[in-house]
Amino acid sequence: MLSEELKSYVQGESAGIQIGIAPVDGLAPQEITDLSQLNIIMSRYTPFYSADASVFQPRDFLDNAAAVVVLAFNYYFGRMNLPGSPPRSEIMNFYVIPENLAYIAAKTQMVVDFLTARGYTAMQLATGVPVKMMTARSGIGAYGKNGIIQTPAMGSWIGLNMVITDAPLEPGAPLGDPCGSCNLCQKACPTNALDEPYRCDIERCLTLHMLHNKGDIPHEMREKAGTCIAHCNICLDVCPKNRKLQVQTEIPNPEGRVYPEIAPLLNISAEQYQHLFGETFFEFMFIDRKYLQRNAAVALGNYGDPQYLPVLIEALETQHEDMVRGYAAWALGRIGTKTAKSALERNLKTDSAASVQAEIKYALEKLQH
Repeated sequence: MLSEELKSYVQGESAGIQIGIAPVDGLAPQEITDLSQLNIIMSRYTPFYSADASVFQPRDFLDNAAAVVVLAFNYYFGRMNLPGSPPRSEIMNFYVIPENLAYIAAKTQMVVDFLTARGYTAMQLATGVPVKMMTARSGIGAYGKNGIIQTPAMGSWIGLNMVITDAPLEPGAPLGDPCGSCNLCQKACPTNALDEPYRCDIERCLTLHMLHNKGDIPHEMREKAGTCIAHCNICLDVCPKNRKLQVQTEIPNPEGRVYPEIAPLLNISAEQYQHLFGETFFEFMFIDRKYLQRNAAVALGNYGDPQYLPVLIEALETQHEDMVRGYAAWALGRIGTKTAKSALERNLKTDSAASVQAEIKYALEKLQH
């Protein structure tokens, strides 16, 4: 069968790939409603989403489409015990290692080439159709209670891509519930974003606030963020399906980018930022380094070690962006020593920015309780 030939060909070339076939049936009304609501929510936090964005069907991209080929890539690079000392945080490999895009494109092109060589139309479909929904339909993965797709062979440390084609490929059968009675991810979530199983309350997810949120992070979310500066992977780390996985070795995983030390990020210069993150997906998603500096301030405040007061005071007194100074003030209040209080009181008199004033006053009020 053509489907099995395709799977054998691609998986024979790379052990870190799983192939599934999803039908091109139109999205159900509830799925369209869910996606529209997601667009509305995300548009409040990032310019990359629009509240009135269209929800596309697979055949909007290929009129005579017969199947969607879903590729799941092994994205397990091992885990570092965080935060450590000095404290480090995590940015997922895909966001900071440009080789990822070339790797995914090359492996996906294998599917396209296989099908076009046999006379079919096939094209990569990196966006426009919800890849997680297609993956669940394809039979290589299913939603876990954290709302993330997990596969039997690679857990939920995966990357996903799609090819749409008119080839008559036989779709896979959807998998059953992968979680059973396990609820470790729900219990581990620091913000209760997973209280409803198999769905994530996205506005309570730390990844939304630390990666996508281009506005103010609510105080509650800051306090629960720990040392997270981009991705919260707590639910992945506690999942039993993510144990004893094969480590991905075809893509580099430099610790300095994936697990950066937090303190130097707070006062990072434009040149240093470009050196670390220039021409990466992370730079594209963050838009401006001030959001990374904001997150570094939150992480240092939650880490709570007074040895990092000097870098926080430096940020409060020297950074150009109001946001960075304001979040440094919040972090000083979180640590709460006499030195921190003195710096806050001193800058309350000298910093005229309304948002910074508000953060300093909030921090001082917290110190009085």
